[in-house]
Amino acid sequence: MQQLSRRTVYLLMVLAAAAWGFQPNCIKWLAAEWMPATITFVRYLLIGILLLSYTYFIEKKPLLPPRECWPYLALMGFTGVTVNNVTQFTGIIYTTVTNATLISAMTPAITALMAFLVIRERLSRTSVLGILISFTGVLLVVSHGSWEVLRNIAFNFGDVLCFISQCAWAVYTLAGNNVLHRMSPEWATGCSSICGALLTLVYGLAASQIVLTPLSVKAVLSFGYVALIGGIFAMVSWNVAVKQAGPSVTPIFLNIMPVVGMLSGHILFHDEIGMLQLVGAVAICLGVYLTTHGKNERN
Repeated sequence: MQQLSRRTVYLLMVLAAAAWGFQPNCIKWLAAEWMPATITFVRYLLIGILLLSYTYFIEKKPLLPPRECWPYLALMGFTGVTVNNVTQFTGIIYTTVTNATLISAMTPAITALMAFLVIRERLSRTSVLGILISFTGVLLVVSHGSWEVLRNIAFNFGDVLCFISQCAWAVYTLAGNNVLHRMSPEWATGCSSICGALLTLVYGLAASQIVLTPLSVKAVLSFGYVALIGGIFAMVSWNVAVKQAGPSVTPIFLNIMPVVGMLSGHILFHDEIGMLQLVGAVAICLGVYLTTHGKNERN
């Protein structure tokens, strides 16, 4: 794959985060009819089949990846697909959207720490400042600018699951960094999706969570979104960004998700948007800019 410009890579990260920011609305409708393991298994089986078909027939890649990539692809499937999705979807049942969003905002820091410990990738002071400002913006957005909301937050079992989910995604990002120099993002995403789907199937059968029932029209459309937009498009874009921008900077763009969630909630459910939430959105964008600017300084 040819080297993309920085602007193109950053645009892909913004679009991926935006796609995932709207996704909880679809998951909410879909989870009312299918269990988390069922959603994860069918979603990633379809993603894997479509992407591997593309790489086999269009890119002329073999179905089996290089042998040295197998452990990393299995790790990506286990952490980024099975653990991340099942714990996230289950955790949301037991916690609030506010808590889940706050915990997801920890992903850039978690990934940056893991990247430093595992591959010795450092962040500049500007990037660290960007992460802190972006996290502050997340606090303003999800709390609606109310100190009472933050003061009364209580963490529970669902929050633990959401935290595990974010740690799993950080491991997925770092594992992807090891294979994306040998495989195209589409090929790597397809192979890891199949691995994750099979692992989820084993878990789902053991936990009696694989139950396929007919879906309503709204649920079918929701599944189409999470499979094609939140799945194939967002995950391939993410892996392209990890390959070209690095695993420590890419996760900061996930903080765009609550902004998209705020806007979609206003459009779909007529939720009010206050001035402090708008300030929070600006802070998130500023934090993203500083983090990427710090990456450029470090390079």
